[in-house]
Amino acid sequence: MSGSMPDPQSLQVDLSNVINAITAATQALTQARDVLKDIEAQIGTGGQAGVGPAPQPPPATINTWEDDPFSEEAPTPSPSVAPPISQTVAAASTNTDLSWQIAGPQPAAGQHQPGTPDFQYWNAHETIAGSIVYWTSLMPQGTRWSSQQTPLSVTLVAGDDLNANYTRRFGLRFYRKDVGNTRIFSGESPDIVRHELGHALLDALRPELFEAASAEADAFHEAFGDMAAMLAALRRPSYRQRVLTETQGRLSANSRLSRLAEQLGWGIRQRFPDSVDRDSLRNAANRLSYVPPGSLLSSAPMTSLSSEPHSFARVFTGAFLSALAAMVGAVGAPTEATLDTVSQDAGQLLVDAVLTAPVTTTYYSQVAAAMVQAAAARKGGQYHSAVLGAFVQRGVLDLVAARNLTSAEVPTLQSVRPDGAAAVASPPSDDGASFVLGYGAAPSEGYRAAATAAPSLPQETVHAEFLDRPVTCHVAAEQARFMVSPFIVGTDGPTDDATESARQYLASLIQRGRIDPGPAANMVRGPAALDGRERYTHQLEESDGGLLLLRRIQFQ
Repeated sequence: MSGSMPDPQSLQVDLSNVINAITAATQALTQARDVLKDIEAQIGTGGQAGVGPAPQPPPATINTWEDDPFSEEAPTPSPSVAPPISQTVAAASTNTDLSWQIAGPQPAAGQHQPGTPDFQYWNAHETIAGSIVYWTSLMPQGTRWSSQQTPLSVTLVAGDDLNANYTRRFGLRFYRKDVGNTRIFSGESPDIVRHELGHALLDALRPELFEAASAEADAFHEAFGDMAAMLAALRRPSYRQRVLTETQGRLSANSRLSRLAEQLGWGIRQRFPDSVDRDSLRNAANRLSYVPPGSLLSSAPMTSLSSEPHSFARVFTGAFLSALAAMVGAVGAPTEATLDTVSQDAGQLLVDAVLTAPVTTTYYSQVAAAMVQAAAARKGGQYHSAVLGAFVQRGVLDLVAARNLTSAEVPTLQSVRPDGAAAVASPPSDDGASFVLGYGAAPSEGYRAAATAAPSLPQETVHAEFLDRPVTCHVAAEQARFMVSPFIVGTDGPTDDATESARQYLASLIQRGRIDPGPAANMVRGPAALDGRERYTHQLEESDGGLLLLRRIQFQ
């Protein structure tokens, strides 16, 4: 093998290149060290005293509706779509007992345009998250869904319909429908989302109401959804200010607060003009007073009262709005801060009443009395007269009932504990999450029960002349706590017989075409819904000795 010595000049060039490369690498490492030192100085290390946490990325900004896609002080034939508002994504509640999940993948947060799936997702997400935060502070610790799915399922587009509903099986479901050139997504309206969530929350608080064969229990479920929509909307300062401006401080006046679901109401009104209110789906700023549901028609135009749950709900919702307005007056001037405080307090009184009111044939009066007594127990009684006066004005409580409540037992605060409730003489606070109101003891803990163990009302056999077989119903037969009744003028009073009340309820369901007859093949069927669809809310099933009435589908 043969070779030769390297050229001295080329060797010098190679060494020079190596030295330059080493120098450049050293400089890069030095710069990297300096950068790391700067970062370390900013974020600190776990063992160093006085060092703050790592900086967090700024919260994402999204577009949402503040209220409803339509929101008009005076209704017009062709409303314009309200502009969306921009806001940062709020932190969700950490309450695992009331967890929820929107079906489908989560899109990136951003300022998406209305009508797009991404906008619908974040608009619903923000609405539900804010509502859960509001109600978690008022409901007793341990309250959990009665739905069969946990987390609570939320489906934003479940089909083609002008509708939305809550079911224990499917959770919250919303729909879309084209009306003329307008595509309506019920899940885009915060009003509707909060209303349906209200059904789920009430089912969690008082699961006994779900199967109740009672016109007043059904209607209260709808009223609670409307009240839940109003109260959760008032969380937003800009919304509170808009309401005060629109009403000039008179909260019981017609406003975006009283109007529920303007866009969906408009869509239904195009096809069935008298089936909804003239400016919304329903309006709590009404002058309706109590009439026994058994004496009412099973359905009627919205200008009249009927025993249909959404129609009859307006009596209680109207009284609640009057109470809210009177509570603001009891605190002071109608300012944005005052309205914020009162909306929290009103929600607490509503939760108190739901937990302590027994389910009787005159359930409205029992809930109203429970709310009045809760107002006597909280905040030094400053809201007592305001709440009492609102329910007396609407006939939900008569004057004798009002007098009886002045000497009735006032509930006391009970601590909430997983192993049971124990009385606390001087609780550190009266927040709903830590304490509940009780009469000698805390109320039933049905709010802690899962779907498989949710309590229900007692069952009774109903013999109705319009059915050839007896039907077993869950009747409103809990022991009355308050010696109260509604105010009746010019008609017979409501029945106090739970079985007769259930018979009247059955008749109303059949008239409105709401029962799937199942094995009762000879049952007279009521008409189909206005759009020709069968909208069963109940079904009949075989049981020992006859038929069993069960809630089949939804609260809408």
